[in-house]
Amino acid sequence: MENPDKYVGHIVRLKPNVFQHLIEHACRSGIPPDNCFLVATASRRMRKLICYNADLRVTVSISDVALV
Repeated sequence: MENPDKYVGHIVRLKPNVFQHLIEHACRSGIPPDNCFLVATASRRMRKLICYNADLRVTVSISDVALV
């Protein structure tokens, strides 16, 4: 089981299938997203990461990201 705290403060990229879903949603609102996010915090219990880029905040599973 991976420690989610190791991701906090690091840059991550979303896996292609997750990023594609984000692009489809963001295109409706007119925001072209970039696949580069800073992990701000992690929830151990839910195994979720709160990530930010210039225009978006996303909550994703640890299995949906890759460290850069």
